[in-house]
Amino acid sequence: MRNILGGVLTTGLDILRILAEAEEPLTATAIAQRVGLHVSNVSRTLRVLITHGYVRKPSYHSFAVDLGVLSLAGSAVQQLPVLTRSRDCMQRAAQETLLHASLATLHRDQVLYLHRCSPDGTCISAVAGGFPLHLSVVGLRLLLDLEEPRALTLLSSASQRYGWERPTARTPKDPEDCLAKARDCLRGPFLHTNHWDLNNEQAVAVPLSCPGYPPLAISLHGVTTMNAHAIETALAHIVQDLSTALETIS
Repeated sequence: MRNILGGVLTTGLDILRILAEAEEPLTATAIAQRVGLHVSNVSRTLRVLITHGYVRKPSYHSFAVDLGVLSLAGSAVQQLPVLTRSRDCMQRAAQETLLHASLATLHRDQVLYLHRCSPDGTCISAVAGGFPLHLSVVGLRLLLDLEEPRALTLLSSASQRYGWERPTARTPKDPEDCLAKARDCLRGPFLHTNHWDLNNEQAVAVPLSCPGYPPLAISLHGVTTMNAHAIETALAHIVQDLSTALETIS
């Protein structure tokens, strides 16, 4: 029975992920092909998800995510310690440095921004998807701590999802080039991509390791009179503040 329930749960989660990432509603047949199961098994799981408000039917034969997913995500944002305990630190960092401050982790091939804070105090939390990995200094810093084959796989997968935009001539041309250039931009634990020299911006990221949490990274970016060393010093202080805020996990 446990194996059966585990299989149903896995199928349900796979279906929700597929529908959430799809650009348009999908048929049960299309979902079954992506999940790798018979359409009858997928249809049964879809009925359960519809009953609980996580999936809707915009037409007779198609399925899409429903508002229950948003409600679940919203509740999680209010409860996750990694979000609730880090917000004040990140807002303070942005206001004190007059730079944009981000705290992020990696989920599959996507950068999951836990907080993106602006110098004016604005803070957007729990932002997932929509940003190319090769253009994210905080995402690239996380990649550099992975084994090279895994890092290249994630960069390739992200490029298939979002494309490979090259806003500047210095922007890497492919995953292999990106990983090599990122390594060349390391100064100790600090990654300096400066958004591949876009608009003369500074863009620096550093990892944060805190027991009980996934690998995290912090970045500061924007146009500033601060030099590279000053930004590194500011990031080191932010790491200390966040470590203190996150050290008692619940």
